Amino acid sequence: SPPLSPYGVFTGQLFQYSASPSLIAFESSPPLPSSSQSPSSSSSSSSQSLSQTNNKCILLGGLSDGPIPTPYTKLLETKCHTLGYSLVQPVLSSSYLGFGHGSLERDTEELVTLMDYLVCHHSAERFALVGHSTGCQNSIHFLKCGRRDVVDRMKVVALQAPVSDRESLTLSPGSNQSAEHLTHAKSLLSQNKGNEMMPRTAFWAPITASRYVSLFDIGGSDDYFSSDFTNDELAKRLGHVGDVGRRESSGLRLLAAFSKKDEYVPESVERDVLLERLVLAMNNGFDGGGGESTAVVVARGLMLENGNHNLSKGEGDKEEFVEAVGKLMELATTSDVQ
Repeated sequence: SPPLSPYGVFTGQLFQYSASPSLIAFESSPPLPSSSQSPSSSSSSSSQSLSQTNNKCILLGGLSDGPIPTPYTKLLETKCHTLGYSLVQPVLSSSYLGFGHGSLERDTEELVTLMDYLVCHHSAERFALVGHSTGCQNSIHFLKCGRRDVVDRMKVVALQAPVSDRESLTLSPGSNQSAEHLTHAKSLLSQNKGNEMMPRTAFWAPITASRYVSLFDIGGSDDYFSSDFTNDELAKRLGHVGDVGRRESSGLRLLAAFSKKDEYVPESVERDVLLERLVLAMNNGFDGGGGESTAVVVARGLMLENGNHNLSKGEGDKEEFVEAVGKLMELATTSDVQ
């Protein structure tokens, strides 16, 4: 017999946050205390038996993921409920295999639509965003290109496995043909045929020329975390994180969690060094030391020594990551972030 839902069983509300395209999300809210539920609650709508918290944590997975994308999803939900947050798991147009014909721009537009819906209909006031793998790219892109009033509601961002798709491609079967495929994809783009599909041999999933270039070309739209960028190049891609966090209207804080044993990172990459450089770039070159005491440290790093890509193997890694995220969420709701 099949195992019980490996990453957990969730109770909550399924709702449609966009009619065109039709997009849904699942929200699991903290349960109301039993004493506050009336005997007739069983006949009332499900929304009346769940609390409507003002704090929402959105979880975004990586390529081919949908809801319940990671082994720590249930742990994150439990932490959210403890802190008075609900956990929201959306389906985007790019979920599952939709990423192959998508873009970060489309994802950001849909994330803004989701947040607008939650503000209008689910009492949302402040948000946290947890991105896994390519969900990290979504998070960084949203902070730069999302509508400003919505971005200012995002108080916490956690990046779990912010790795380079371009560098991970070198670890894939058939990577010796990647240069040839990239040349073909760029040729299609030059002919305004970016929506044409790549050959089956190009990637393990159906993918357009434009998304192939975005993911795998040097400086492509998805190329935020590559180790071969200079510090200046990283700062140009990530420095807006610090700018957002230092806005008086924002107060954003970001956690970048890297796994020491991430199987999608080439062995040649010095993981500790890369994490330090990514965090430095997000903080606009400020590391919290020296004489710049007036500068605010927006981003901080966390190295999970035994962690793999989705935290399914290293003992205690899921718990350490979720605990670190929880500390930022708690800070965002209990005080002004210092």
